[in-house]
Parts: sequence; structure tokens; C-alpha cells
Amino acid sequence: MSRVSLDAFQLLIAVYLFYVAIKGSGTLYNFPEIPEKKREEVRQKLRKIFALCGAIALLDGCASMLQNSMFSVEYTEAGEQVTQNFTIGVLPFLSYTMLSVISAFCTVVFVSILVGVIIYIRKMR
Repeated sequence: MSRVSLDAFQLLIAVYLFYVAIKGSGTLYNFPEIPEKKREEVRQKLRKIFALCGAIALLDGCASMLQNSMFSVEYTEAGEQVTQNFTIGVLPFLSYTMLSVISAFCTVVFVSILVGVIIYIRKMR
């Protein structure tokens, strides 16, 4: 799978999470094992969490897309050769490494939040 496909998939995930957060209903909110009195509280918290995850996925996707278009990477016997294709005048500090760190950080935070949601739902039973 190409990098462009993965970046597009990340953006699709972000859009879906925003949609689910705005809609506030659907299969991602269907937890019959949670007591009826706690379902509304859980639904409100999940809406906020899904919106946050959507924002993180959007940032991650944009950072990856920017990195893939702003830099070219060539792999040689000597190692990795990174070439900058263009610069953004108002963001001169952007580097290949910085965008990699942003993307990795977003991924770790995103996965951590989703694991936290699973643990939270399991405790609400």
C-alpha cells in the first residue's frame, strides 16, 4: 500500500470520527451491557473522545501528507537520503524529523486514547 493511500485512509478515519461525534448515535455507542442509567453519561463522554480522536487523526494525516510531499526519501547503500522539495515561508522550522515525530506522537496518543476507551467501557459494565 502506498503512502498516499495510508494518508487518505487516515483522513477518512478522521472524517468518520467527526461524523460519529457529531451524530452521537450508532453502533459505536451501542453497549447493551452498560446499565441504562449510565448510558447517557457514557455517550456524552464518547462524543468528546471521538471528536478529540478525529482531531488527532486529522493532524496525523496532514503531517504525513505534508512530509510525503515536502520531502523525498531515497534509500541507498550509505543509508537514507532526504531531499527537501520545497519550503513553507511561514513555517521554516518544519523538518523531516519534526514531521515524523509529530506523526508518531499523534499515533501513540490516538491508540492510547482508544485503549483507554475500551478499558473505560469494560469498567462501566
